Formats: sequence, structure tokens, C-alpha cells
Amino acid sequence: MKKQITEEDILKEMQEKQLDAMEDQSEDNNLSNLEFQEGYPAPISSESQNSSSFIHKAAFDSQDTVKTTFLSESELGRPLFNVRFILDMEDISIYHLEEFTKRLQVENRIASYFREKLRNITDSGMSNRGFSMNLNVTRKMDTTRRRENNVDNLKGGIKKI
Repeated sequence: MKKQITEEDILKEMQEKQLDAMEDQSEDNNLSNLEFQEGYPAPISSESQNSSSFIHKAAFDSQDTVKTTFLSESELGRPLFNVRFILDMEDISIYHLEEFTKRLQVENRIASYFREKLRNITDSGMSNRGFSMNLNVTRKMDTTRRRENNVDNLKGGIKKI
């Protein structure tokens, strides 16, 4: 004996198929969203720079305070050789000795010496007359107020005597 199909059975079957279709659609949407997010991640904002953040990094994040101290010219002194000469000497030592240092598997200490001399000169350059500290305090905003006599223009520029 065969069971007869009633309207209730048909409605139940249709509802189940609709629910299955909705679940499948929901899963497809979720997968599409995930794939889209992986392909196009959220933008990363770049770090903003201003004089305060520059000073903070130079003074507090750095362990070396020579760059941010107030040194007079006598404390800074005058280097025996200028920066460009020392850079040239470093380049020459790299050019002529690099092949030997690679072959012997040792450090090019002559180039390192000139690099350290260069750092000694340039690292203290920010401290001359407290340059880096003055960046933060001497931001000057001058405004001037100008007064113009606009009444003459309203009269066509003709002055009454």
C-alpha cells in the first residue's frame, strides 16, 4: 500500500528546500566576503609626522642623547677632516679592500673606522645651538592685521575735497 502525498507533505518539503537554499546562499555569501577581505585588506594608515613626534623620537626613543643636547661651538669642536672627505675615504677603502676582506672573511675595519668618524661628526650636528629642541619651541605664527579704506572704492575712487 502506497502512502498518499498530502498538501502538508508538499508544503513541508518545499519549506525544507527553501531553508536549504537559504543556508547555501548564506554560506556562499560568507565565503565570498572572506575571499574579498583577504584579497582587499583594510588600508593601514601611515604614521603622521610633525615636529613634536620628531622630537619625541629623537629625545626619548633614542638611547643616545648627544643629538639632542645643547652644545656650544667649543664643545662641538671642529673636525680635522670634513664630512665629504671622510665619505670619500670610506668609499676608497671599500673599493680597494672589499675583495681582500671577502677572500679572508674578515671585516673591513678601515671602512668601519671612517664610518664611525663620520657618525661622531654628524650625530652631534643636531645639537648645535640646540637645533632640535628649538624646532619644538620656536614655531612662530605671525599674523598682521591690515586696515584698508574700502569707502574710497565705493565712491569710485573719487575723493571729495
